[in-house]
Amino acid sequence: MKVLVYVEGPGDRVSLEKLFRDVLKQGRQSKVSITFHPKEGKDWILRHLGKTAASHLKGSPDDYIFALPDLYPMAKYARTPEAHHSFEELRKMLWERFNMEAEQLGLPEAARSHYRIHCLKHDLEVLLLGAPDILRQRLKTDEGIEKNWRKPPEEQNDQRPPKRVVEHLFMKYRKQGYIETTDAPWILERAAARDLCGACPQNFKPLFQELERLSLGELLD
Repeated sequence: MKVLVYVEGPGDRVSLEKLFRDVLKQGRQSKVSITFHPKEGKDWILRHLGKTAASHLKGSPDDYIFALPDLYPMAKYARTPEAHHSFEELRKMLWERFNMEAEQLGLPEAARSHYRIHCLKHDLEVLLLGAPDILRQRLKTDEGIEKNWRKPPEEQNDQRPPKRVVEHLFMKYRKQGYIETTDAPWILERAAARDLCGACPQNFKPLFQELERLSLGELLD
């Protein structure tokens, strides 16, 4: 069985591979391949993944396809067919587009249930805020940085999403810009995905639970 997780870019892929290292290892032991696939940003996932997922599941109905865009930004899409103001609206839109393609292909309901929609709320950096001790190591500071964001960090908003918080902290403590493709993997390689479920219970925990179950060879409801 293959599990293909579509993410926005290469920074997401390398970081999540580090974070889900134990899940990926367990998957290999269960003969379940779990892979992360970066695309050309959020736009591609919103506009094209539905067709890609339906086509894949038509030929390989036992596989699973995960949509994993960032929730932020949302304002960018306000005047487009992709408009959404919450994860619930984002999920509804992605499901409707997938279902339209599935109808055209005559995809059975059982195979349609293998299309799973999640998101990072609001972006990858929410996970860095969920691991403050390791983030502090990367920033090389002993100060209480947690005062800079809401608890849980998934409660940050569009006006100051986690990525902006992280960028501010790097400029303050490291005197240099945050680099997603190097700083995020460094932090998440040292974090425990299971522990992050407690820090980010709204959207990360359901994602972790589903990938963990699949890594054990279990099927999702």
